[in-house]
Amino acid sequence: MAFLRRLSIRSQLFILAGSFIIVILIIIFHSYSTMSGMITRNHEEYVKQTISEIQKNVTSNKDVIYRLMQNISYNEEVQNYLVEKNALLKYDMFKKLNKLFISQRELKEGILDIVLSGNNGQWVDLYGGNKYVSALRDAVPPKVNAYYSGVQRFGTLFGGEEGLVFATSIYYMKQGELFNTRVGTMFFIVDPKALVGEQDYSSKQTNTQIYLLDRDQKVITSNLQNVSVGTQLTGLPSGTSDGSDKALQWNNKLYVMQRQSLPDIDGSILSMAPKDELLRDLLDIRRQELLILAICLLILAIPFMFIINNILRPLKKMMFFMTTVKRGDLLKFKKRISLQGYMEISIMASELNSMLDEIDQLTQRLIETNTRLYGIELEKKKSELAFLRSQINPHFLYNTLEAITGIAVVNKQNQIKTMTRALSSIFRYSIKGTGMVPLSEELGIIKSFVSIQQIRFKDRFSVDYECTEEALAYRVPKMILQPLVENAVYHGFEPRLKHGLLEIRGFVDEQGSLVVRIVDDGMGIDPVRLTELRALLAAPPSALAEEDEEQRSIGLVNVNNRIRLMFGEACGMRVESTLGSGTAIELTIAGRRELNA
Repeated sequence: MAFLRRLSIRSQLFILAGSFIIVILIIIFHSYSTMSGMITRNHEEYVKQTISEIQKNVTSNKDVIYRLMQNISYNEEVQNYLVEKNALLKYDMFKKLNKLFISQRELKEGILDIVLSGNNGQWVDLYGGNKYVSALRDAVPPKVNAYYSGVQRFGTLFGGEEGLVFATSIYYMKQGELFNTRVGTMFFIVDPKALVGEQDYSSKQTNTQIYLLDRDQKVITSNLQNVSVGTQLTGLPSGTSDGSDKALQWNNKLYVMQRQSLPDIDGSILSMAPKDELLRDLLDIRRQELLILAICLLILAIPFMFIINNILRPLKKMMFFMTTVKRGDLLKFKKRISLQGYMEISIMASELNSMLDEIDQLTQRLIETNTRLYGIELEKKKSELAFLRSQINPHFLYNTLEAITGIAVVNKQNQIKTMTRALSSIFRYSIKGTGMVPLSEELGIIKSFVSIQQIRFKDRFSVDYECTEEALAYRVPKMILQPLVENAVYHGFEPRLKHGLLEIRGFVDEQGSLVVRIVDDGMGIDPVRLTELRALLAAPPSALAEEDEEQRSIGLVNVNNRIRLMFGEACGMRVESTLGSGTAIELTIAGRRELNA
C-alpha cells in the first residue's frame, strides 16, 4: 500500500480501472470454466446412460439367442440326426429339422439363418449359410454357450453383405458310448441390428459417435450412416474399459472418448464426441462476451479521461497556489487567507464539491454497471437451469402416456390402454410423495405392475390378495414389494409354461409387527442357490458391493437392507423355497413409524 501512496493519482486511477477489467475477465473465464464442466458432466452422464441401454439390449438379445440355441442343440431329433448313420432315416429327420429351425427362427426377429454342422460331415441350414460358417467350426471353444465368432460376409445371400455369427458346441446327451461327446456345432447368423435394437442413439447437438466393437476392433453397429458393419477402427488406444472420459487425438481431431467393455461378446462400446462440437455454443458465448467487454471499454475510455481531468485540475490549481504562497507572494498569501472566508474560498469549495460530485457519479455508475453485469449473469444461469430442468419433464411423460391411452381406447386396444395406464400410475407413484406410504397404496401399485405382467405373459399366472384392514393401514417404504413380485414373475413363472398362482398375504402378528408373505408355486430355488441367498440376506448391508457375482439377487438384498436399516436388525426378509414347488418370501416390518421421505 505504501507503493500505491507514492504513485500519482492518475496512475492509481489507471490501476483501479485495470483491476476492474481483470475482475470482469476473471468472472467471464470462471463462468466459462463452470459451464464447460457442467456441459462435459452432462455429456458424460448421457453417454453412460446410452452405453447402459446398449449393454442391456446386447445382454438381453444374446440371452434369447442362447436359449434358442439350447432348445435346438438338445432337441431329441437334432441329437439323433447327428449320430444317425442310416441315410433314409437321416433324410426323414432332415425334413423335421427344417420345420424345427423355422419355428425357432420365428421366435427372435433378426435371425437370418440357422446352421447345424455335424462332425460326420452332415449339415442342415435354412438359406444356404453353411458354406460361409463351416470353416468356423474348429475355432469354437468347447463348453461355451452362444460364442460370438465374429462378423462374416455373406455376399447377397441375406440381402446384405455382413452378419454376426454365434456358435455353440453340441454334446450328445443320451446314455451310451457317445455320452457327453461333441457331435456337432450350431451356428446362428444374426442381423447386427438385432443385437442392439432399433433405438436411436445419435446426438445431433454434439455429433457423438457411438460404435459397438467386437474383440478385433471391428464395427458391429454404429449410429453413423457412413460406417458399415465390419469396418476396422484403427488409431485407437488399447487399454482397460473403465467408462471414464479421456481426451484423444484421432484423425487429426480432438475427441472426448469413453469406452466400456462388453463381456457378452468379448467386445466394447465406444463413444467419441468432438470436443469443439461439445463446447461450440459455449465458445461462441465467450467470444461475444469478450467483444462486448472490449466495446464497453472503448466507450468508457472517453468519459474516463474527462473524469480524470476534472479530478486533477482543481488539485493542480491548489498545488500551484500553495507553491506560489511558499515563494512568499503576499498577494497570493492574502488570497489563501481569503480562501478561508472570502469569495476565493467559496470558489475552491465549489470546485471541491464539484470534484466530489464527479467521483460520486463515477462510483454510482460503476456500481450500476457491475450490478447490471451480475444481473445478466444471474439471468443467464437461471435460463440455463430452466433449460436443464425442462429436459426431463414428468408432466410430458404423463401426458404422453395418457395420449397413448386415449389412442388405445379409440382403436379398441384394451391391452395397450391397460398397460399404459398402469405404467403411468407406477411412474407417478415412484417419483412423487413421501418415502413411506400405507400398505394399501403399495398394493395398488403392485396391482398395476401385475396387470402389465399378466398381459405380457398372456395370463399365465393369477394373483390372490388377502390383507387385513389393520395391515393395510400400516406405513411401509415405497416400492418395497415390487422387486419381490417381479422376482416371483421372472424367476418363478417365466421359465415354465403351465399356469401359476401368486399369493400376497398381509397381517399383524402378536408383537404388533406387519408381516407380508409373497408365495408363488413356480420353479423354486436350487438348494445351493438358496443357501447362498440366505447368506447374502444375513450379511451386513455394506457387504453387498462385494458380491458382484450375485447380481440376480441384488433386488432381494436391497429390499432386505432397506428394511433392516429403517426398522432394525430384528426386521427383514425370510426365504423358503423348494425346487420345482415354489418360493415363499416373508417380510417383517416393525410397528407403525412415521418417517420422513
